Amino acid sequence: MPRTKFLFVMTVLLASQLTLTAQKVQAVQNKPIPTELILEPWIVGSETAAQWKGLLPTVNAPNYRSKAYPGQHLTIAVGAQGKDRDLLLKEGTYDFTVEFGGASQSFRALHPAQSRRIKADGADFVKFVMKEAKVESSELDDAVSMVSLALFEVDWVVPADAKDGTAKIRGTVTSSTGKVAPLKERTVEIWSFDRVAKEGGFKDQKESNEWMMTYYQHPEPPRLLHALRLDKDNPASKQPNGIAFNVAVLKSSPLAAQDLLQRLKGEDRAVRGFALLLLSEAGYDLTSCLKTLPEEEQSWFAKAREAASALPDPYDLTPDASDPYKVTTRMDMLWSLFLVTGDQKPVRAVSQPLAWRDDWKVFTKMRDEYQKTGKRTNGITLELARAMAYGASGWSLGSFVRHHPLVTDFVDAWKQDATVPKVIQEELGTLITNPAFKRQ
Repeated sequence: MPRTKFLFVMTVLLASQLTLTAQKVQAVQNKPIPTELILEPWIVGSETAAQWKGLLPTVNAPNYRSKAYPGQHLTIAVGAQGKDRDLLLKEGTYDFTVEFGGASQSFRALHPAQSRRIKADGADFVKFVMKEAKVESSELDDAVSMVSLALFEVDWVVPADAKDGTAKIRGTVTSSTGKVAPLKERTVEIWSFDRVAKEGGFKDQKESNEWMMTYYQHPEPPRLLHALRLDKDNPASKQPNGIAFNVAVLKSSPLAAQDLLQRLKGEDRAVRGFALLLLSEAGYDLTSCLKTLPEEEQSWFAKAREAASALPDPYDLTPDASDPYKVTTRMDMLWSLFLVTGDQKPVRAVSQPLAWRDDWKVFTKMRDEYQKTGKRTNGITLELARAMAYGASGWSLGSFVRHHPLVTDFVDAWKQDATVPKVIQEELGTLITNPAFKRQ
């Protein structure tokens, strides 16, 4: 397609999107939604509280947890809609009870610990379109969120010895006038380790890869054994980022790690050896498992462990002219940590090379000179190593912003965070449009 025609088509699409957005804003203004609670509580991982800290008042919705495993931590959120929804949530007093396996745990007289306005589906894209078209978006800020979610200091832990079953969550809210209203019962399916071992497999490598790329949205540590069976002959799984992902999963759930250790005796030797190396890297004591193995295999493992290189520190992003891929390799590891935890820390580290914007300018000048004269530079310099890291940082952040709403929320917050260097803030605003952040 000729470029001019492509631009024309994009212009039409943008205009159409803006028209629809304007209609949506007008519709919201003409048909106000009554202020009321949404009676179905939202069940999420307890890590949501940490993920929300430092974010802007409006965020993307956390993923609902319909399934959980022994040792996992869950919490509860309640939503409301309408103009005064935030005040309505704040004024209420909430009681919750979680029932599972014949036992119950109650959480009484709670008030929201945090609350956020939740973006509608597609809101990030719509705001991006309006920004590119230089359209005032103050009205849109209200239109893209019609629901708020309040998060409570509830930490219910699935019992370590949990059998298959269903956890039931019930609750009530008491209004400021003393009126008590029941919330609708919600359920979470609990899978035992034995059930995961029998039914938790992947149909193919593609499904396993998709599980990995969205892991933090639905963490399932006991399924790691099934993934390792597929990965035993996959070279990518032996790369630092693949190892970092598996080790982070093992560290996140000591219960699942111990269950894996107990199941290895019946596994293929290649799977067992790979898993033992990962468990060792994660810091677990392997003595009990190794004693059950033939002496030949014990000897093999000892030699393999001694020969294996320790994982490098993913947060060491010091550029190295002798190893121009050092920083990009570490960034891949940082993304693996994010995919397991949903934590801001590794993503913020990935953004640090954006400060090397001037080195990219040096690189483009050298590139242009080469295209004119054919004269090459003498080897990789620190400037070139930093330029490579700058481009990789922007490209990977842009990719994750497109596919991971939580990363979009991180980036939106950092663009207004005074502790983030000005140059990084500026570059975060160009992740989608900067030519330097496109695959070369």
